This record gives sequence, C-alpha cells and structure tokens, in this order.
Amino acid sequence: MQQAQTIKGALLSSLMLLFTFSSAHADKNEADKKLAVDKVEDGLSVMVLGSGGPVATASGRASAGYLIFTDGKPRILMDVGGGTYQRLAASGTNVKDLDIVLLSHLHIDHTGDLSSVIKSVYFHNRGANLNPNVPQSFPPGRTAPIRIFGPNANGVPFPPPAGLPDVPQYPASSEYIHGHYDAATGLERYLNIFSRAISGGIFSVTATNVAPNWLAYTPETLIDEGEDENRLLITAVGVNHGPVPALAFRIEYKGKSIVYSGDTSSRSVAPDGSALPNGGNMVAISEAADLLIYDTAIMDDLPAGPNDGVFFALHTTPSRIGEVARSAGVKKLLLSHITPVTEPRLRDVKSLIRAQGFTGKIKTAKDLKVINLDHVRGYK
Repeated sequence: MQQAQTIKGALLSSLMLLFTFSSAHADKNEADKKLAVDKVEDGLSVMVLGSGGPVATASGRASAGYLIFTDGKPRILMDVGGGTYQRLAASGTNVKDLDIVLLSHLHIDHTGDLSSVIKSVYFHNRGANLNPNVPQSFPPGRTAPIRIFGPNANGVPFPPPAGLPDVPQYPASSEYIHGHYDAATGLERYLNIFSRAISGGIFSVTATNVAPNWLAYTPETLIDEGEDENRLLITAVGVNHGPVPALAFRIEYKGKSIVYSGDTSSRSVAPDGSALPNGGNMVAISEAADLLIYDTAIMDDLPAGPNDGVFFALHTTPSRIGEVARSAGVKKLLLSHITPVTEPRLRDVKSLIRAQGFTGKIKTAKDLKVINLDHVRGYK
C-alpha cells in the first residue's frame, strides 16, 4: 500500500513538473513571438489588416484593410472592412496618432469596422495620457481630427424594376461620415462626449469628398505635408467599379510609393468604346509604383453562372492586372481582396499576369503581412 502511494506521488510530481515546464516553455514561446508591428521599419511600410473580400470563408481572411506607416508610426488607414479591428488588435499597433482614413468606396466590406477602429484611437490616447513615459502627441487629450477621404456621390439611381425610392444608390462620403458621427444627427453621436470622458480629448472627424470620375485622369491631392525627404503626398483618382463611386490611392514618402486599386474593373475604354487616356486611370496612377496592391477577386473565365457577368463590371481580371502592372512599370504587385473564386487558383492568377509581360515581383497578401519599402532588417 505504502509502495503504491509512493509510486502515485512520484507520478503526480512528474506530471506537475512536466506541466510547469510546458507552461513555462509556452510562455517563453509567446514572449519570443514577434508581433506584426515589430516588423515595421523606418521609411514607408504597409501592414495588411485584411486581404479578403466580402465573403466569410474558412481561410479566415478579414475584409479589405491596410495600415500605412511612416517611419514606424501608423498614420494612414486604407479601407477598414469587417475583421480589420481584430487584426489591428493582434498586430500590437497603437493607433493614437492615426489621423488619415482613405475609403476607396462605401461597400461594407471596406467600411464595416470604421467606428470600432476610431473608438480604439481614443482608448489608445487614454493609455498614452495615463502613461508619464509616453510622449504626448495631443496633450492633454487628442484634439487633432481624424481626416477621412472618400468618393463623392455619382448620382446613379437604383435600376428598375426594383421598386425602390428614386434616389442615388450611394451617398457622398461626407453624408456617410456625418450620418455616423455628427453631434446632432449622427447614429453614433455619443462619441462626441465619449472621447472627452475617456481620453480628455475632443472627438473630431472631417470628411472630404473626392470626385470619382474615371473617364479622365484628374488626380486630386489629398495630403501634401512635410518638406524634402519627409514629404508625405497622397493623391486619389476615380476608378470604375460599375455603378459604385470608387477611388484608387497613391501614397508617396521618402522616394517610395504605394498604390491601392480599391475595387475596380480597371477599364481602358469608355462606355462608347473609345480608348481612355493613358490606358485608363489605374495605369496612370500606378506609374513606376514600388508597390501596387490590387483587387484580385475574379478570373479571366468568369462568369461561371447566369448572373456572374456583373463581376466583370466590378473587378479586374488577372490578365488586365498584368496589363496595368506592365504598362505602369510597377516594381512589386501584391494580390489582395482574395475571394473564393481566386483563392484556389492563385497559381493560375500569377500565370495570367506573367503572360501579359509583367516581370516584377508578385506576392499574395495575407493578414498581418508587413511590407517595408525601405527594407533593411530582414522582413519582407
């Protein structure tokens, strides 16, 4: 009996020792694991918060979202679809200084987590306000506005015979933003007092409408700040996304450039069949870009069903991606907005792009991937 108890005690001790070692080993592994934000270098960088489209799939990709860093500081958010809030949290990034949001268009898979991220900005400012070791960007609380840019309305009505009101399908971005946050009429107007109560700051957003004209290359300068090598320049131009007002963006900093297509068919011809200037706005805005992030939602052989032809009016085929990237002289192509159509055929997508004569690098986006344009520390 005593021998059995001794053996039992030894076994329990061994199990406890093994459990303690395993827990300590797991904690060590967690501590050693680098967060996505730790991979960001100086210069111009992008962190993918969402590489997927509007469909929830087992691949687990969040919808569209990209966080742009300048010299290691998160400054710009391009689109903020569903799931990007969770990816932002997992990245370890503090967004107290985030002050520019670029919305390519007002589809919910590009805007769904906007309010959640904006609310986090004020919580992160609260944390900074309470920490005496953190330099204060907006003392005593945040007063700098979050500047939001998006497409103006294009006036396209609902098509018949929908039986819907005779109003445009899409509002101007200013209407969308103020409809959420205006202190008198916004659905989320509570944020105007919440920010004061939580962080001692003033809740402030500005909304700027950008013309979504895709028939002429008339880029608009959204941001032009800083001097010499520290100049931050952001431009936008209208692109075709069927009836949806839509924009593509170009960000330049320290001699490097990132272009984001948003969602677009990248058309090179007008509705009347005439050729567009420069081969279309996607070619023009992408000229010599260091990184082009492209809508990769469909294949060349879509449609596959009776109603799928509409996607040709909304998204870019791989062959057209290749034409744009080659014509623009792009250095690196990042395939994103991955859907169930393209996810299993990404090798075919790349082959079709190569067939158009594009010789630059092609990468597939994944959530929390970091790309440093001034790459020095071993991260890509």
